[in-house]
Amino acid sequence: VLVRALALDPAFTEVVGVDVSPRELARAERRLNPDRLSDSQRAKVTLRQGSVTYRDDALAGFDAIILVEVVEHLDPDRLAALEASVFGAAHPTHVVVTTPNREFNAAYGLGPDELRHPDHRFEWTRAEFAAWAEGVAARRGYTVALRGVGEELPDLGTPTQLALFSREAP
Repeated sequence: VLVRALALDPAFTEVVGVDVSPRELARAERRLNPDRLSDSQRAKVTLRQGSVTYRDDALAGFDAIILVEVVEHLDPDRLAALEASVFGAAHPTHVVVTTPNREFNAAYGLGPDELRHPDHRFEWTRAEFAAWAEGVAARRGYTVALRGVGEELPDLGTPTQLALFSREAP
């Protein structure tokens, strides 16, 4: 859905969707519905297999990288590799990271140790996410703004948390 929205927006000249799963890439291709895009819209979209934990020089030079519900699918010991590849090697001007807010899981009837998806390796509380994001920003020369996504409930926050990392353009 995001790749399609960006493809339709004339402000974006190149959109690359990356996923580790060939099945998810095929699903993204179907949802993109390329037959309903103009030639110029189709030409600016590339879908490719890859992982945020490995350096990919083809991703260097982009204005932004958006990691939507990605980090929680990584083993925690792979977060340093994500940091090195995205914030170090690719080094975009902006990075957006969204991830579930573990505290909000109570609103879904989940227990304190239950995760929202069987493939999630962890889910952060708001304090844990803030600590990670602020650490990455400090180490990599970015500023970070933290936001909630979705309806906010007292004591639980929002279902999704978002970090917007920015650095001055060269």
